[in-house]
Amino acid sequence: MYARRFLAFFLLQPLILFNTVLADDKPISQQGSVSFILHTDQTYSNGKWQHEFKQTLVELPGLATCNLERSYGAVTISFDWENDETHKFFLLQLTDLPGPAKYALHFTWDAAQGLAEGYLNGLPFRLENSRFYYPWQVVGLATGFKIPPGPNRVTDMQIEPRYLSEDEVRAQVPGELLGSASELLAATEMPSAIDVSKRKGKLVYASKMNDEASMQGWVLEGPAEITFEDGQMVMRSTIPKPTDGSTGHFNYWCPADVPESFIAEWEFKPVSERGLCLIFFSSKGQNGQDVFDEGLPERDGHFQQYVNGALNNYWMVYFSNHRLMRTTNIARTYLSKASKSRTLAAGQIGVTPGSKQFHRMRLIKDGAHIQLLANGKVCLDFIDPGGERWGPALGAGKISLRQMAFTVGAYRNFNVWGLH
Repeated sequence: MYARRFLAFFLLQPLILFNTVLADDKPISQQGSVSFILHTDQTYSNGKWQHEFKQTLVELPGLATCNLERSYGAVTISFDWENDETHKFFLLQLTDLPGPAKYALHFTWDAAQGLAEGYLNGLPFRLENSRFYYPWQVVGLATGFKIPPGPNRVTDMQIEPRYLSEDEVRAQVPGELLGSASELLAATEMPSAIDVSKRKGKLVYASKMNDEASMQGWVLEGPAEITFEDGQMVMRSTIPKPTDGSTGHFNYWCPADVPESFIAEWEFKPVSERGLCLIFFSSKGQNGQDVFDEGLPERDGHFQQYVNGALNNYWMVYFSNHRLMRTTNIARTYLSKASKSRTLAAGQIGVTPGSKQFHRMRLIKDGAHIQLLANGKVCLDFIDPGGERWGPALGAGKISLRQMAFTVGAYRNFNVWGLH
């Protein structure tokens, strides 16, 4: 019988630190499960109209900490290894965490088997064959846990030195919480596709992406090799394994000026198993300049130059599968706005990891209404409200395709139309 520790408490003294020692023969390290009920004291929202906030919810000294954080960019609940930044992989990233409310959180792993899962109210952070397993070595060992005081309470603490299946996790979630708040993980039904059947306007740009001539005028920023085979364009980084994690990524800019309202379509196939692909759109300088204006700072593919630099834009991830994102909800489709970067909305998985087929992607921007479809399925739907929280909705601008260094992707048939 595996040892289990439960802790329920009320914060009576603001300086009390709750500390519990685990059984000597059941430390937490290579295998483990940590779960608790989080009681939020209020709603936490990202954006510039609220203060920065961070609270450590649980400490496993010598192994890991779990934190709730509100920043300009996002609201996050993270499970961070204390001695290993490389394998930081439990992350729930949101625009809003409603409250006062209760949430059941579970983190479970088996390093030797390459298993790791995060759950909110019994719902996994990721879905649709999205796992990317590989063995790793946990650095550290916990023989106890602490629950620091703070405005958000933690109760029903439970720790086990083993990996839990999804059924076992769900069995531990209180009935009134099981499956609730599914909208935070975009697990609810998406709206219908925007009807553009009678609104498609002038063809702004078209490329078959089948040879060098078809890509005339496109501008590459970053270290990439672009080849053409079997009627498709294949992009890969010339630095596929960067040592610092920030080099090796690249942007490929379409030369066309795209209007405020448009339909963009392209076909995409992941060639590599691991990868992350996104699209920038409505991109301009912060003073309205064209992205190629000589007065703007030079760019070489480093991500921060595009999301926390001299450009304003939207950016949307539509394919993601790598070890740092396998247990995060941001590995789904998600939409952000820069500069500076802030998350606007999360959606469902666009391109399922492991797929070997081309996927028909459609991005619609109908004024402030943004929608992404994959093979006719709506993956994300969002209307930018503008205003003080996230800044004004963006209009016309350039589009670019972006890949992270370890990604190999194939593309064909890129087209953009204006939208009446």
